Amino acid sequence: MSEDFQPNALAAELYLARRQRQPGVGLAERYPLTTLEQAQQVSEGLIARYLADGQTIAGSKLGLTDTRMQAALGLDSPLVATLLTGWQITGGSLDSSQFLLPKLEMEVAFLFSAAIDDPEVTDAALQQAVAGVTVALEICDSAYQGGPRSLFEAVADNLSSGGFILGEQYHPADLQALAELSAILTNHGKPIAEGNASQCMGSPWNACRWLVQKRARDGNPIQDGEILLSGSLGPVVSVQAGDRLELNMGHLGRLVCAVI
Repeated sequence: MSEDFQPNALAAELYLARRQRQPGVGLAERYPLTTLEQAQQVSEGLIARYLADGQTIAGSKLGLTDTRMQAALGLDSPLVATLLTGWQITGGSLDSSQFLLPKLEMEVAFLFSAAIDDPEVTDAALQQAVAGVTVALEICDSAYQGGPRSLFEAVADNLSSGGFILGEQYHPADLQALAELSAILTNHGKPIAEGNASQCMGSPWNACRWLVQKRARDGNPIQDGEILLSGSLGPVVSVQAGDRLELNMGHLGRLVCAVI
């Protein structure tokens, strides 16, 4: 028998599952979610636990930036989740044992050098506030046993965020080049995922502007030093120890990662 909606209890179990790297058993059955608002409330509780444990906000990530997927799920906009500083992975390797169900998405990262508190910010003003753009991999993970079975479960678990890896070289925000961007991810030289800007609100820049404006409207403006992940440019792929990945995004450069 399912329990009544208990956001704090579910957030606590998701947090514990992630910290112990043991998937939460029966969470979907014991804590059924029936609305997006419920899921977002749980996600806020999950992030609050990380912050209480000493983590700090690194920025935001977008999910469901593919308008076709939004329509299929009855949504008219992307979804937003939080990035934490402790989730950034450096050093060129990804320790798969630190995750429950690690998967990767090809993304574009925007680094901000100024806060923006304008819900109608123009492209020109936004370009001035972006310190640079680089290639990125997002590590998706889930505290739900077997992964989320619904959109609500993914949202409750902070859009299945697990970590992120950023490229070493930052580039100016070239709007035309971003709109024409393509991406290819290889494993030991063999392509395993391909994508392009059209799968990310038409361009990662569109996604960036949308999120900056949304956060300003919500009273939580982007701050100097924050990172924004634009949403995936292609399909999500599973990874395992022994993989050697290379993400290439043309003018944004490449990112190499060994999975151990």
